[in-house]
Amino acid sequence: MGETTTRAAGSTEYRTPRRGGTLTMVGAGDVDHLDPALAYHTATRGIVRGYTRQLVGYVASRDRAAAGKILPDLAIEVPTQANGGIDASGTRYRFTLAEDLRWHTSSGIRPLVAGDVVRGIKRLAHPLASSPGLAYYLSTIDGLLEFRDAVADTPLDALADRLEHTEIRGVRAVGDREIIFTTRHPASDFLNMLAVPFATPAPIEYLDVVPGSPEFNRVLASNGPYRVVNYVPGERILLERNPAWEPRSDRLRAAYVDAIDIREGLSERAAHDMVATGAADMLWDIQPLTEELPDLLETRDPRLEVYPAGLFSPYILINFASPVMASREVRVALQYAVDKAAVSRVWGGPRLNDIADQILPPLCTAHREYRPYATEGGRGDPERARRLLADAGYPDGLTLRLVFRDRDIHPETAEAVRAAMARAGVRVELVGVSINELFADYFSSSATRKSWDIALTGWEPDWYGNNARTYLQPLFDSRGVAENDDWGANFGRYRSAEVNKLLDAALTSADETRARELFRRMEAEVLRDAAVVPVLFAHQYWFHATTVRNWLPYPVLNGDPTNLWLEGG
Repeated sequence: MGETTTRAAGSTEYRTPRRGGTLTMVGAGDVDHLDPALAYHTATRGIVRGYTRQLVGYVASRDRAAAGKILPDLAIEVPTQANGGIDASGTRYRFTLAEDLRWHTSSGIRPLVAGDVVRGIKRLAHPLASSPGLAYYLSTIDGLLEFRDAVADTPLDALADRLEHTEIRGVRAVGDREIIFTTRHPASDFLNMLAVPFATPAPIEYLDVVPGSPEFNRVLASNGPYRVVNYVPGERILLERNPAWEPRSDRLRAAYVDAIDIREGLSERAAHDMVATGAADMLWDIQPLTEELPDLLETRDPRLEVYPAGLFSPYILINFASPVMASREVRVALQYAVDKAAVSRVWGGPRLNDIADQILPPLCTAHREYRPYATEGGRGDPERARRLLADAGYPDGLTLRLVFRDRDIHPETAEAVRAAMARAGVRVELVGVSINELFADYFSSSATRKSWDIALTGWEPDWYGNNARTYLQPLFDSRGVAENDDWGANFGRYRSAEVNKLLDAALTSADETRARELFRRMEAEVLRDAAVVPVLFAHQYWFHATTVRNWLPYPVLNGDPTNLWLEGG
């Protein structure tokens, strides 16, 4: 990689990378899944980059333009119409795999081939555990919807064979090194979809186990610089060098450290203090303690990394399955009830976040300022909220159940929301749960999910730049979804025919400028329905020890561990 620019105490200095050592990360929680087809939590995505590679990808960089540029990873080049990799219609993509690509699997080391890429796409539509990113691919890849339906009711003992031998019209391997994708329509962001971990190739061993299961974890393979050698849920994840990885074939990951050791189950204070004293190198799934942030910011402490990452976080999710939320007046009242400035203070103030009155942040290329419910200083308008509640039939206010993560900054955030809503006559019952319980028991589409009215959550883009799809499609798409179906990341079960129509038009537009306009109209419609309460656009910020060099942002919360090194490591 040569010499690398790294920031120290607000300045830029050049340091020679050093190899070796173990990056120790400490935190409270666990991954959602090690399976790249299912992994979606922010902390998880940080380590998935260590043991997976995709056809194309991104370089970790502080340069926004560079960070959003698609680069070759497993493929020898990014297909374009100029190099003949994309046909004149804009719907056919041809990739050629680089040489020296190998798997480290439970069965040994062997070459990575084109069929593995096809199999990875098939697993996204696995009938026993479909990917949370499946909607991206169903709406884009020709024949994937038919493939999903064809394998849907396959008996378990025949499932591996059915998955392997049922073809997808729009994904085809030609020999061992070429893959041809055909899309249903031109899509300006199709390459972006192939760069996220969901699109990781899959070895044949994956078909014999249920995605994301304990059995899957025992056959977890690696095509990246590291491999998972030990996983004790809730306690530890250990990654060590992958002997099958060839550095010459990987232009995106330098893999300076020898190992990545993640220690879980700690309190926020214990984790923070370990990093502050140098007993650990970096926080894992939590951010710096609120009480420590002012001093870290004031002194420009180089251990605190800040980057405007375009996070739509936090926001208040509204549960449309809750009877009280059927009233638009109630939903609009909540827009005015929240004191966003108070939440901002919890999240470190204006140096670490911006007040959000819309969904698409300024770093999204489709962003245009749109503030239909803006209030002075983001402090809310409780009297207006009370009037709206009275118009909705709640002159004496109402009571709502707010579910939130019980770790890190979230309990204090929930308390700030509760206090603000009380000004408007909204009594909030706080329900703190673990992150896995939040998604499995409250956000799950199963009929037995626990009751709630509103939730505190957040969203980060799967890629930078041309990424309006990554906010609007997962959170608000209900096309073809029946009431008891899997709603994916549309956790609030929001449904709008107009939004679906605009989304469909945006996703099928060959003109990127036109697509952006359609996405903005879709955003406006979602906000007109008051389907969520935007609160903040949080910056990406992380805390590490003085040993860490070359921390670089990436579209995951804890940056890119494959390109940092340890001083004296």
